[in-house]
Amino acid sequence: MLTSLCMRPKAVQDYLEGVARLGGNARAKKLGPKQRQDIARKAANARWAKAEKLVAEITTGTKKLLKTAKANDRRAVARLAKQQKEKTAE
Repeated sequence: MLTSLCMRPKAVQDYLEGVARLGGNARAKKLGPKQRQDIARKAANARWAKAEKLVAEITTGTKKLLKTAKANDRRAVARLAKQQKEKTAE
């Protein structure tokens, strides 16, 4: 049977997905409602923590970009003022 499955990768994938589904259902039946709830809560918290970390990284990156842009603006304004001053001095 294994050799015939190796010849067809799609068949292997379908077989493994079916086995995985059976394992998940068996585990769910073994666990009590409180245990399933705790596992689900832990998974949800992990997803939210990941999202919050991403938002924090974006916010920090945006603040750094704004700070750099402001610094560049100040340099540009100073450069223009210097050029105008040089023109009026001529």
